[in-house]
Amino acid sequence: MELKRRLGLFTAVCVIVGDMIGTGIFGTTGFALADMGSAALVLGLWVLGGIVAISGALSYAELSSIWPEVGGEYVYLKNIFGRLPAFMTGWVSLFVGFSAAVAASALVLTGYLAEFLRNILGAESGAVILFSDPVFQKILAIAIILFFTILHIVGVRRGTIVQNILTVVKAVIVLALLVGGLVASGLVNLDRLTAGYDGLADGMLGGLGWILHPVAPTPALPQIALTLLIVMFAYSGWNAATYIAGEIRDPAKNIPRALFWSAFGTMLVYVLLNVVYLLAVPAEKLAGQQAVGAITAGALFGEGVASVFSLGIAIILLSAVSAQMFIGPRVTWAMAKDRMLFARLGTLHPRFETPHLAVGLQALIAISYILLGSAGDLMMYMGFALSVFPLLSVIGLIWLRITRPELARPWKVPLYPLFPLLYIVLTIVMMIASLMAWTTTSLTALAVLAVSVPVYFVWRWMVERNLPEKR
Repeated sequence: MELKRRLGLFTAVCVIVGDMIGTGIFGTTGFALADMGSAALVLGLWVLGGIVAISGALSYAELSSIWPEVGGEYVYLKNIFGRLPAFMTGWVSLFVGFSAAVAASALVLTGYLAEFLRNILGAESGAVILFSDPVFQKILAIAIILFFTILHIVGVRRGTIVQNILTVVKAVIVLALLVGGLVASGLVNLDRLTAGYDGLADGMLGGLGWILHPVAPTPALPQIALTLLIVMFAYSGWNAATYIAGEIRDPAKNIPRALFWSAFGTMLVYVLLNVVYLLAVPAEKLAGQQAVGAITAGALFGEGVASVFSLGIAIILLSAVSAQMFIGPRVTWAMAKDRMLFARLGTLHPRFETPHLAVGLQALIAISYILLGSAGDLMMYMGFALSVFPLLSVIGLIWLRITRPELARPWKVPLYPLFPLLYIVLTIVMMIASLMAWTTTSLTALAVLAVSVPVYFVWRWMVERNLPEKR
């Protein structure tokens, strides 16, 4: 039994936006301002991050038109470079890219709910004390995961309806802050968009103030590249629709449209939100702050609105958990179909026609991370590894153009090879910067990837010995 093509362009866009827009846009800017010491440079990095995402999206659009199948880069790497890199990307996707992300998002969500109740009811309220309790937060996070597990098992239609509703609500929240912020700011204080100041020690790089400020030191390229990498965390998820490509109707048209417009629209929203932040509050006061969105809402609309801002963030995270629980198991299902995992994981529910066992496995891994309290640490250590396989996929696109020009390509990257090369060069620069600045975490990620190599060969030996493939 195969997954059916039931999803349209709107759902594809909702899945991408649901996965992309999370807490990153509401907190990353404070650290970036502290590290760069320049409002203009930070705005430029948000634009550049969007260009990287768009370049990757356009490249994946061509790959998905060649292989419009479920699995994303797992499918691309398998067809271009073979089973080993495909297994490695599936390994990372299952244990980190989706499961750890679901666990981390669900836990952070419970924290924002506790903050919302604290703002509304006061710190001494019984409900606040309950929601602030770490054990209760874990129980609530597990309940949220179980809810979406059941939802995405009992039918693709039911799951996507809820996902679409959550994404629309998310969009309304973000656009309300954006439009309301532009109106409330009166578009005055435009000089703040180019303001420079001394970098602070509160950033993730230790402070790198420089532009338009003669006293501040000039940052090296690796420092700027590392800040771009931090910004790129907010853009992660631009490739989400490719994981469900086998379920999207008319994929040659709908997937490229979904990938491009989602990435472009998100970039536009992110840049304009940063403009709102800077118009509302001087950059030096935002620098080093994590709750940039809440600070901006308070400055523009008053403390009453700021106090409920955490509820909006919780809803935004709810959409992200749903999207990750929907798309992640598709990679596991595709791997199992190729006997790269247990064959049972490649089956569909006889009634609901969903990859129920793969959904259940991802939920089980995510819940284990919550119980162990390791999801956040795992995401930090494996962030570097998550960049490797999209990079290999885009390199593979160029390799295919050279070695297999006869392949049918219903959709091609415009201005080739500009966008693939942009993605490759900028991603490599960011990865080198990560190795230089976060050597331990980056090397740990590479070590985990290395572990997957012997696991692959042991698994292939078991398959060939006990479950020989049809030839």
